[in-house]
Amino acid sequence: MKVSVEKKPTSEAVLDVELTWDEMEKASERAYRKLVQKVDVQGFRRGKAPRSILERRLGKEYIYQEGLDDLISETYSNAVKEYELTPISQPKLDAPIFEMGQPYHFTLTVPIITPVELGDYHALHFDREEASVTSEEVDKEIESLRNRQATWETVERPADYNDRVTVDLKLTPVEPIEGLETISNLKDNTFELTNERHGLFTGMDEQLVGMQAGESKTFTTTIPEDYSNPKLAGKQANYEVTVHKVEEKHLPELDDAFAKKVSDEQYESLEDLSKAISDNILESKKRRINDELRENVLNAVIEQSTFSIHPILIDEEVENLEHQFSHMLEQQHLSMDQYLKMVRKTHEEYHQELRPDAEQRVKRQLVLEEVARRENVEVEAAEIESLINAYAQMGQELPRTESQIRALMLAYRREKSLTRLVEITAGPDPDAESEEEATEEASIANAEAAALAGDNAVDEAQQSDALQAEESATATSLAGNTTEETVE
Repeated sequence: MKVSVEKKPTSEAVLDVELTWDEMEKASERAYRKLVQKVDVQGFRRGKAPRSILERRLGKEYIYQEGLDDLISETYSNAVKEYELTPISQPKLDAPIFEMGQPYHFTLTVPIITPVELGDYHALHFDREEASVTSEEVDKEIESLRNRQATWETVERPADYNDRVTVDLKLTPVEPIEGLETISNLKDNTFELTNERHGLFTGMDEQLVGMQAGESKTFTTTIPEDYSNPKLAGKQANYEVTVHKVEEKHLPELDDAFAKKVSDEQYESLEDLSKAISDNILESKKRRINDELRENVLNAVIEQSTFSIHPILIDEEVENLEHQFSHMLEQQHLSMDQYLKMVRKTHEEYHQELRPDAEQRVKRQLVLEEVARRENVEVEAAEIESLINAYAQMGQELPRTESQIRALMLAYRREKSLTRLVEITAGPDPDAESEEEATEEASIANAEAAALAGDNAVDEAQQSDALQAEESATATSLAGNTTEETVE
């Protein structure tokens, strides 16, 4: 048997195979021994019918075709392993009808994952931004806590900014809008008056300032040009407002009692509360800085890399993105068809919008897998166990199936590869704990990351299972596989 494999720039591999007639004969003999165990022939115990009898009943060509099908499947499976191919769909077979006594030639064309050609990522350099917290930031957070603890007292005076008013409000368009007579009709609705309001009710507060309980007023404003509803954006609207109540805000004293109350007695003093808030802000900033650094590093590596991506990979990633979005819609009791109707898009238009993001995600995956190979990034069984435990701590018990384990392994290996890229380009994290503690924290963090992209990782794992099944099955349906027959 002569087998040659050509990897094309289109992310396809072409397997060219030449068989001698002797190899066809041997394959047909193996097919006979398999078929004779499955076919009942009258007058013979199962498995004992001579080949000549079986040939007369099934047809000589049928047995040879069975042998050829098995040979094609075996050749394909061996070539995938020997040439380290990663198929992403079933192969396309070009196989002519064989002639008795003649050598045979066939080709298989299979879409494959072509490894990315990375640039010199070791030459990249990024500076780690240092996180710091100002007293103004802490004060702003404390003031926010203070406002959430505010009490309101009814007053008999005109409303002012920072007061709370209870109103009836009717908002209608100045000029007719098809299908929309009333924009908003609120009863006993409360507004905290502010000079920083955005959105539909922009311009309302300045009109309500100075009004007292029992007063009514009409006025006109212009809805902002950037308002989300294009029917209303930039349009003038009439207000009819009646004020029922004006309330004045009273803020609690900033003292130790306040600190104990807002922290459920976790902190005894305002100083302790301020320190905790400062620490929380600092940790949040560090996470943001680290996330931005990781994103910048990965994008830079992607930018200097060369890709050959088969369209099937992008198509599948588009399906993954839609699948994840559908889950989110289901939580809001919406179907994908309902959503598309709301945004006035076809499925095809929606898919086209997803393709740039899908392609970028495929590039990320290919880059991180190649980095893992080059940098010998491996995932240990103990790390997978730690991830499973981390999921359990988040209230999500994972089944310990092969596809689920593979999904976790894929997600975690990519996270470790990205961490390795950041270390190469920006140096070690100066805030890293001991190696053991850092590994445990990374496991939990990566479990959360894997959870966010869990559908995608599981899809990849299940796809891998399917491909393995395909490789072990017949590569094509040249003839129906007879599993059991009775021949009289």
